[in-house]
Amino acid sequence: MSIEAINWALNTVTNITSTQKAILLTLADRADVDGYCYPGYDDICKRSCATRHAVANALRKFEQLGILKRQKRFNKSTVYQLIVSSVEISTTASAEINTASSVETNTLTTNEPSKEPPRRGSYKPPDTIDKDAWRDWVAYRRKFKGPTTERSLVLVANKLKDLTPEEQRTAVDMAIECGWKSVFPRKGSVNQVGEFSL
Repeated sequence: MSIEAINWALNTVTNITSTQKAILLTLADRADVDGYCYPGYDDICKRSCATRHAVANALRKFEQLGILKRQKRFNKSTVYQLIVSSVEISTTASAEINTASSVETNTLTTNEPSKEPPRRGSYKPPDTIDKDAWRDWVAYRRKFKGPTTERSLVLVANKLKDLTPEEQRTAVDMAIECGWKSVFPRKGSVNQVGEFSL
């Protein structure tokens, strides 16, 4: 998809019908940065909601206007090239583009997505929590579509942070084995045989 081609089709080419505009936008949406695209008639018809006859007429009209070139290939497919007029951007406009969070070219505005969208469950637990046990817990919760919001993870981390790594592992393993929605560390310490004493 070429934003420049779509902007050109929307704002520069004006002496065509609405059906022809839809067909031109379909081609612009498929075009690469040099204006070349390779859609079949069926694809153009489907995406523009136009009939095959209307597409054929529009392509002839675009060639007459000098905004499209067609080249048949040996396998009977057609390469289309949109003749997109270049848009000059002043030096002040390009400086604004570098510093703005959205870029405006003529009237088409494209909002850039944030660099890293927030993810559910991206909470980083305290360093005192065993990383393997924590990873197992979060994977278990996600497997059963349990809450992995930051708040739910903070609550579990608070239960585990004062335990030893062995106690954390035991609490997580027990919760997974029993199918619990949270961890419930046992009070007391583990003796030599692995039983809890109170």
